[in-house]
Amino acid sequence: MRSRTITFFLLVAGAAGALAGCASNAPHTFGQYPPLSPKITATKGERRPVHLTVTLQQPANVAVFLVVPGSGSLLLYPADSTESTHMDAGTHAITTAEAKLVLSDSMRLARRPTQTRGSVQRSRNGIGRDSLPSLGFNQHGYLLLFATQDTLTYAALSQRVSGLSIPIDDDDALNTVTKLIRETDHVTGAWAGYATDFPP
Repeated sequence: MRSRTITFFLLVAGAAGALAGCASNAPHTFGQYPPLSPKITATKGERRPVHLTVTLQQPANVAVFLVVPGSGSLLLYPADSTESTHMDAGTHAITTAEAKLVLSDSMRLARRPTQTRGSVQRSRNGIGRDSLPSLGFNQHGYLLLFATQDTLTYAALSQRVSGLSIPIDDDDALNTVTKLIRETDHVTGAWAGYATDFPP
């Protein structure tokens, strides 16, 4: 009888753990969510967030970040200063700044098939690639979509939000990045955020 009780307890505990795991994977929403209702999804099978799908209920200016708690945030969209942050209502397929890194890495490997161990890769602006937020083994991050009808500027987002160290707690990390976006671009109107796990 005792062994049955222990077995039942373990089954219940396992089910509770599984439910808790599912709950932790639920998307996070921020701000005045219902009017804009922004959503973002990654392309299945991609190990880096290169192709994403953004959905909006209303026209808005948007920014997308890869947020790695305890590490930093990386501006994915707009990919550069020539790209508009404005999107109409509906569903949009976007290509992120990671596409340039993937292409750059492919060309580098084609030119130099072997690399010295411990060498530091550097981007065009001289920043060490190792200093940019990346997902290591057994590490997780979030795709954070920020939407507002106020203006968003690439220069402010890329220089004052992207690359900054953020807290290790998931909620604190996401709240920190949304707060930085709002303060950096002086967002005073309605805004909403949506974060989902990456990799999915």
